[in-house]
Amino acid sequence: MSLKQYISVIQKIRRERGDICEACGSPATHGHHIIPVSETSIHSELVCEPANIMILCDDCHALMHPLIRTISEWQNARKGRGRALHRG
Repeated sequence: MSLKQYISVIQKIRRERGDICEACGSPATHGHHIIPVSETSIHSELVCEPANIMILCDDCHALMHPLIRTISEWQNARKGRGRALHRG
C-alpha cells in the first residue's frame, strides 16, 4: 500500500459519502480507521478498505483518539461534538 493509493481511496470515499462527518454531521476532512492501523499493520488490506474508514470532523476524530490528545484538546472536541445536528 502506498500513500498515493491511500489518498486515492480517501478521495473516492469522500466523493461517495460527502465531506460530512459520519458521527455528527459537521464538515469533515479526516479519514479514520475503525480497526486501527496499529492493530493491523500498514501492510494490511484494511488500510485501504472503505468499510474500515469513516469520514470525521476534527472534533470527532480527536474523540476517537483520546490517548494521543491532550486533556484540553479532548475537552474542546467534546464540547463541539454534535453542533451540526442542531443547525436548522
